[in-house]
Amino acid sequence: MNKLNHKQYDNYWHSIHKKTADDMAAVCFPEKPLYFNLFFDRIQKHAINSYLRKEHMLLTGKRLLDIGCGRGRWLSFYQDKYGADVTGIDLSSKAVQVCNEQGFNVFEGSITQMPFETGHFDFINSTTVLLHLPYDIKDKAIEEISRVLKVRGKVILIESTWDDPSPHVYGLPLSKWEETFNKYNMHLVHKSGHCFNIFRRKLPTLTPFRDYLSIYMDYPLEYILMRLFYGKKSDFALQHVMVFEK
Repeated sequence: MNKLNHKQYDNYWHSIHKKTADDMAAVCFPEKPLYFNLFFDRIQKHAINSYLRKEHMLLTGKRLLDIGCGRGRWLSFYQDKYGADVTGIDLSSKAVQVCNEQGFNVFEGSITQMPFETGHFDFINSTTVLLHLPYDIKDKAIEEISRVLKVRGKVILIESTWDDPSPHVYGLPLSKWEETFNKYNMHLVHKSGHCFNIFRRKLPTLTPFRDYLSIYMDYPLEYILMRLFYGKKSDFALQHVMVFEK
């Protein structure tokens, strides 16, 4: 399947929030029901919670930027749960409007050219955002992340590490993510296998109620595997939690 070109990519992300009324669908799978998208939201937040708690990360009062912030689910998470001083940036004017209406400090713009001072943020969050950047601009975005991150600051990622055929996904193997971040003086300090989706990948396409069955069967297995692969690479994980330090 061919990947989106630059014009198609821009149109897709500028329009998705206008087309989709459901906050969760707009930032996960627009064509899927709420129970499906809640699964991904919950396992992502569990994975990030596990890292922050086990590594004793203190975010209270720290400046945190969420890139591709959508309608603010991670801004709420880091502000309400960890007391971070949150800022967001997103391409979509509709997403920015929704966030600003909630009282968040959010900017409309590209993460390849961000309106922030050099070394401004203690933490930067990217949850399945960089994977959507075409390969030829992904490098520029990572360079810009390094620019606005403080020395000793951390970038917390959940990104695709398999060869996803979806036209709007531009994944990289874990080694390539590491190589690109290293290029801009950010070094991998944590990795954990994430998003295994065993039943969703194995159940035949024509299985009745396939999505419903696979999601609910994957729930317990996902938590077991996240625990098993905490701090470890997994060759059959679709994504990884990665933390880079500058």
